[in-house]
Amino acid sequence: MSNKAYFYALRTIRHFQTCDFSLIGRNFLFNNRSYSSRTKLLKGVAHYVNRLQLNIASSQTNVSIRFLSQNTPLNSKENNVNPFADDKATIVTDPEVGTDLKGKPYSDVLDPLEEVNYEPQSVPPATKQCTQYEILQALQKCTSPSDVLDLCGSSTLSMKVVSNCFTTMWETSKKIGIEHRRYESQIMFDHPNFGNLCRQAMERAPRMNSNDLVYTLHAVVKLQVSQRSRLVQTLLRVCQERLNELSEREISILASCLDGMESCRNVDALRSGLRLLVELRMSDIKGVLQLQTMIRCVGKDAPLSLKKKLENKALQMADKFTVPNAQYMFSTLAAINLRSLPLLDICSDKLIDNIDALSFWRIIHVLQACRDLNYHNEELLTSIGDHIVSTLYMWQTKQITLFLSLLEKLHFRHIALLDCFAERVIKSPESLTFKDLLISVKVYSLLNHLPKGQSQQFLDALNTSLQLYLPRIPPLELLRVVYSFCILGYFPQAPLDQLLKEEVLHELLNSVNQNVEISERMLYRVNLCLELDKLAETKSQMRTLGTSSTANLATPPEVLETLLKIVGEPDLFLQNIKLPNDYYFDFEIALDAEQKKIIPVTETCSPHVKRLAVLCCPITLFCLGTLHPLGKLAMKVRHIKALGYHVVLVPLHEFAKLNDSERIEFLSSQIFSVENTTSAQEMNTEHARHDELNLQPRN
Repeated sequence: MSNKAYFYALRTIRHFQTCDFSLIGRNFLFNNRSYSSRTKLLKGVAHYVNRLQLNIASSQTNVSIRFLSQNTPLNSKENNVNPFADDKATIVTDPEVGTDLKGKPYSDVLDPLEEVNYEPQSVPPATKQCTQYEILQALQKCTSPSDVLDLCGSSTLSMKVVSNCFTTMWETSKKIGIEHRRYESQIMFDHPNFGNLCRQAMERAPRMNSNDLVYTLHAVVKLQVSQRSRLVQTLLRVCQERLNELSEREISILASCLDGMESCRNVDALRSGLRLLVELRMSDIKGVLQLQTMIRCVGKDAPLSLKKKLENKALQMADKFTVPNAQYMFSTLAAINLRSLPLLDICSDKLIDNIDALSFWRIIHVLQACRDLNYHNEELLTSIGDHIVSTLYMWQTKQITLFLSLLEKLHFRHIALLDCFAERVIKSPESLTFKDLLISVKVYSLLNHLPKGQSQQFLDALNTSLQLYLPRIPPLELLRVVYSFCILGYFPQAPLDQLLKEEVLHELLNSVNQNVEISERMLYRVNLCLELDKLAETKSQMRTLGTSSTANLATPPEVLETLLKIVGEPDLFLQNIKLPNDYYFDFEIALDAEQKKIIPVTETCSPHVKRLAVLCCPITLFCLGTLHPLGKLAMKVRHIKALGYHVVLVPLHEFAKLNDSERIEFLSSQIFSVENTTSAQEMNTEHARHDELNLQPRN
C-alpha cells in the first residue's frame, strides 16, 4: 500500500468519524482501536465493511457510501448548512438572534456575555496530543481545513496556534476547487474539533496581539462563518477595544474584512471608529502607500468632507508618486467612489510616460477603475491602446478581448486595435472560444466598427466561429449574438433559423431564470431590423414578438430656439415625433430641395420635397472624443432613413459650446444640405460605416 493510498484511506476514515449519518462512521466513532499501521487500518476497514453488509442484508435498507474522491450533491441552502447534520449539535451561538455558526436559529436569545456550554462530538481517544510547536510545524503540511482541525484536539491551545489554525484553514480552502469548496466547508463545520477551536478563539481573543487578532477575524469571515455568530461578534468587539493599537497594515486587513460584511451594530461601530482613526492619524502620514491604505479604509460610505481631506493630502504628496503608486491610486479612488479629477489627471500623466512598465493586470485594474469612476481620459486610453497594438504578439486572444470589453464600456473606439484584432480573427476564426466570440461581437457592434476594406470577411469569420458552437449555444446567448449582428446590419441565416425555432422562442419568453423583458426588447429590435432591412422572408415569423418603449424626452430648448430663428414660423415644423415602430426624434421638417426653402410638413407630396428628421443626441451616444455614433444610434439612423427620412444629427455637447450665430450657421448647413440620401442600401455600404459624421458648419 503506497504512502499516497494510505493517506487517502486515513482521510476517508477520519471523515467517517465525523459523519454520524453513516453506519461505518458510527462504528468507527465509538471504537477505541488505534489505526497506527497500515495493516491494522486495512483490517479495520474490512471488518466494518463486512459488518455493514450484514446489517444491510438483514434490514433491507439502502445505504449510500460516498468517499472524498467522489462528487457529492450539495445542499443549496446558505451558510453552508450540512443537510445531514444533527440539529442538536450546537457549536457557537449568536448573542443577538441566537444562531449557531451554520446560521441555524435558536428559540432562546442569549445574553452577549453569557458563557456558552460547548458539547463537541467525542474525539477518538487515539488522537495524539501534540505540543504547540509540533502543531505549528504540522500546519505547514495541511492541505485542507479538516487536516488543520485534526490537530486541534487539545483543550489548551496558545493564542498563536489558534490564530494560525484559522489562517491556515482559509489558505488551504482557497486552493481547493470551487466545485469541492462547499463540500469541504460542510466537513469543516461538522468536525468534532471545530467547536473547541471556536471556543478557544473567543476565550483568547482579548489577549491576542493585534496582528493575530485581525488575521483571525479575516480568516473567520472568509471561511463564511455566520456573521451573526458569537465568535464573529466577539472578535469585532475586541477589535473595537484595540483599534488605537493597530498599525497601517492591520487597519488595511480589518478594512478588507468589513468591506464584505453586512451592517450591524458592531460592524457599524467599527467602521465609524476606523474613520475617526484615519482622520486623527492623517497629519502623521508620511508615505504614499500608507496614505492609500488609509484612504481605502474609510469605505464608500464615508462622509464627503473626510474624502476631501484625504484628497487634499494626496495632492500634497503627488510629487512623491511612483508608477505603482499612480496605478494603485486609480483602484484606491474607485474603492471609496471618489472621482478626483486632479488626482486622476496627475496619475494618468505618470502612467502615459511609463506605459511600457505596466503589466497586463495593472492595465486591467486601471481600466476597471476608469469605468467605475466614469473617468474618460482620451489621451490615457489612446496610450494604452497604442501599447497593446505595438505588443500584440505578446497577448493571448482572451487578454485582447478583455481589453476591448473594458474600452467598449468607456465608449472608446481605438481603430488600430480593433482592426488588428479583426485581422487575427479573419486568419483563424476557429481559435475564438465561445466567450471570446460573445465579447468580440458585442464590442464591434456597440462601437459600430468594422475593419475598413475587410468588413464582409470579418463578419463571415465571426459567423464561421459561431457555427462551431451553434448546436449547443444557450438561447439567451444566441439572441445576444444575433442582436449584435443586427446592429451591424448583418443577418447570417443559420443563427436566425436557430433563433426562430419555436422551442427557443418559448424558452426566451417564458423562462423564470432570466429577465423576460430584456429578451422581449432584443427580439423586438431583431424583428425591426428584419422588417426595415428588407428581409421579408423571415419577418413574418417574428412580427408579434415583444414591444419596445421609448421615453418622450423633452425638446432641448437651445435647439428649438435656434430652429425658430432659422424657420421663422413655428407651424412649419413638428416636435416630438414618435413613429409607429416606437422610434422617436425631436423635430420633423419638410424641405423643398429645388427652391431651398422650408415648407409646411403637410405639403410633402411633391417629389422635390425632402422630409428631415432632426435628432438631438447627448454625448453618451457617440464614441469618446469623436462624433462617430455608437451602434444603437447608428441602427436608429439607418432605420429612420429606410422609412424615407433624411437624418440631421445634433450633438448637444458640441452644440452647447457654440454662440448664437455659430448655432444658426451649423443647423442651417445641416438642414439645407443636399448631400443626404434616402437609399437604405447606401447606409449599409462600407463607406457609411467608416466615415465620421461631418457635423461642423459647412462653408
